[in-house]
Amino acid sequence: MPYEFFLELLYPLPLRHNRMFGVDAYYIHEKIVFALREREHNQEDNGIWIASKLEHHNALKKEIKGLQTIKTYGIKTWLVLPEQFEHFEEEANQLADLIKKNSPLVGNIPKPKRKKSN
Repeated sequence: MPYEFFLELLYPLPLRHNRMFGVDAYYIHEKIVFALREREHNQEDNGIWIASKLEHHNALKKEIKGLQTIKTYGIKTWLVLPEQFEHFEEEANQLADLIKKNSPLVGNIPKPKRKKSN
């Protein structure tokens, strides 16, 4: 499990894990909050991915200096704290604090999946 220290920072939150698009995604109740990615390809996108609404991206980037747009996948509702960022663990601690405080800047409630009609 990549970045296990980050999961430890979030204890005892009721995290729910789901594999999604090659990342380990984590939910708190119905809200997707973050994902952890450590892969061999496109390593510039390895790190802690934060789910966030577009209107919160600037505020989040001011609080967490290392956050960047995900480069490879064109995903607009996520930011990444890259593992190669100089202060990765310090900023991860700040992210954990925001998540623990249930910050409105972090997390998205996914749209309900449509049922297939037969």
